[in-house]
Amino acid sequence: MNILVVGHLCYDEIHLPDRNPVSGFGGIYYAVGTLAAIAGGDHKVIPVFGVGKDRKDELLSRLSAFPNVVTEGIFDLEGSTNTVKLFYDDGQERIECSEHIAPPIPVSAVQPFLKRSDAILVNMVSGFDVTFDMLYMINEGKGSRNVPVYFDIHSMTLGIDDNNKRFRRPVMDWRRWVFHTNIVQMNELEAATLTVERLSEEQLAKIMTTLGPTTIIITRGNRGVTVFQADKKKITSEGIPANKVTTEENKNSSVAFPDPTGCGDVFGAAYILHYTKTKDSIASARFANRIAARKVTLPGSDELGRLSDAVSQEAE
Repeated sequence: MNILVVGHLCYDEIHLPDRNPVSGFGGIYYAVGTLAAIAGGDHKVIPVFGVGKDRKDELLSRLSAFPNVVTEGIFDLEGSTNTVKLFYDDGQERIECSEHIAPPIPVSAVQPFLKRSDAILVNMVSGFDVTFDMLYMINEGKGSRNVPVYFDIHSMTLGIDDNNKRFRRPVMDWRRWVFHTNIVQMNELEAATLTVERLSEEQLAKIMTTLGPTTIIITRGNRGVTVFQADKKKITSEGIPANKVTTEENKNSSVAFPDPTGCGDVFGAAYILHYTKTKDSIASARFANRIAARKVTLPGSDELGRLSDAVSQEAE
């Protein structure tokens, strides 16, 4: 099985309370690293994104640890790699600043991999990762094959000011974006700010599932996730509680304060992997919850390989 992963790469500087900053690759790297760690050697991960010359050698060295990652879709950027500074307070609220956001990923970079993909994950890491025309091409390019397109709205709801600080704002044309997708993910804050009308989650899910997607996923951090599904003419919803991190995981953690950075990205990657195998949305959300909970115990992205531990526990 081949999973195509599309979205912007970042280099994160994470500031958690009462500890030194943690730096490392972020953005789409969380999805790539997660899939590389949990998919197994028989499944290939095909990332498509650009990287600046300032980080290219470091990135390729890091990815060389994952033999199931196909790197031919990684291309050079003219400028620097997007740098993101994240500042968390004790309540896990964060301030985000982004510098050197890359242009949208070109169609020519994605097109060669569409026919060989069994699932496609598009994550709007920066909010400027792909254009609407790209999303249309991805959906059309897969042809008549039953290939799920998983779309994480993520930073589409974030604007950027003159000081590179991100801020929430609605997306005026969100309807046309979701039209060419099958599964849509967002967190509860993104869901609350996506629409000008301030639609409720139930209203939002109902409209989205009439446009194209059959499943809408709203993540809630340590309060779990809600899965909305189109069932004929009805919308069903199921709340799934978050997984608690085990004592053993806490003992082996190098994080004194939980690091939620990338947990939504990890969730999406784990979900699409499980869903492509099973076509079971609820089971896939439960599996993704387990993997995302394990990520909280890992600082930044350097230890994503340890997510395979959670897969082993899942099988027990």
